[in-house]
Amino acid sequence: MQKSTLIRSLILTAGLFAAVLPCIAAAQDASTPSQVPTIFVCGDSTSKNSGKGKDGDPVAGWGTPIAEFFDPTKAVVKNVGHAGKSSFTYYTGDWPRVLPQIQSGDFVLLVFGINDGSTPPGTGDAVAQVKGQPEHTYGWYMSTMAGDARAKGAHVYLLTVTVRDIWNNPKVKYIDATPAGPLPPDYDPKEDKIERGTGNGRFTQWTKDVGQALHLPVLDLTNLSADKYEAMGRDQVSKLYSDHNHTYVPGAKIVAASIVSGLKAFNNSPFIPLLSAEGAAVPAADPKYVNDNAGPGN
Repeated sequence: MQKSTLIRSLILTAGLFAAVLPCIAAAQDASTPSQVPTIFVCGDSTSKNSGKGKDGDPVAGWGTPIAEFFDPTKAVVKNVGHAGKSSFTYYTGDWPRVLPQIQSGDFVLLVFGINDGSTPPGTGDAVAQVKGQPEHTYGWYMSTMAGDARAKGAHVYLLTVTVRDIWNNPKVKYIDATPAGPLPPDYDPKEDKIERGTGNGRFTQWTKDVGQALHLPVLDLTNLSADKYEAMGRDQVSKLYSDHNHTYVPGAKIVAASIVSGLKAFNNSPFIPLLSAEGAAVPAADPKYVNDNAGPGN
C-alpha cells in the first residue's frame, strides 16, 4: 500500500472512531444510574455528638448510626448536625454552608428545640430584640430552612424534638432520672413518666404547627420515643444516657431505629427503597406518630 493511501485510510478510520465515540458515551450514560440522593441530618448534639460520657464510654447522636439503616449504594447519609445549636444559631451559622450542598431529590431531616430556650417562642413572623439583636421565632427559623431546602427540590421531613432522660412520678422526686432519696414502699415503676418534649411540649407542638402550615410531613419523635422508653422502664433507659440530653452509642442507635421506623410509616414512604437489610428489618411505627400533611389535591 502506498504511503498516501495508508494515510487516507488512517484518517478515515480516525474519523469514524470519533463519530462513534459520542454514541458509546451516550449509551454508557443511559445505562449508568444517576447520583444517589443524600439524606441530610440537620440538628444539634442529639443528632451529632462525640467524646465520652460520665462513665467514659463514647457518646453519639442518632445521626451517626442511622447511616447503618440505609444502603450506601442507594442513599448517602450526611450528618450536618452541630452540637449546641438552636434553630436560630444553626440558621445563622451552619445553614449558609449546608444549603448549597442540597440538591434536587435529596432528603432533609430537620429537628431542633433542645437548645432553643432563648429563641423567641411561637411560629409567627414577629421579631424580638434578644441581647440587642433582632431574632425571629423558633417556627420562623424552622419554616425558613424547610422552605429553602424545598425550593431546591429537596424532600423535607420535620422531626419533633428528641426525648430527654428526665422523669417524674407522683410518689418520687427525681433529679433527672435519679431519685432524690430512698424510694418509698409504695413506689410503682409503672407510674414513672418521661418528659415529653422540651419546654412542656411546646417545641413538639410548634414543629407540628409548622408542618401543618407548610404541608410538610412530620414525625412525632417525641411521643414515639417516650412511649418506647416508658415501656422499657426508667432504669433501662437511663443506662443509654450520659446525662439528661446525650446518648451513649447504644442509645443513639435506639433513637436512630425509632426514626427509621417512623420514616417507614409515612404514606408511600420514599425511604423504604433506600434501606439496608438492617433498615428493612425495622418494623414500621404506628401511623399515629406521623402526619403527611398532604396539601390540597394530594
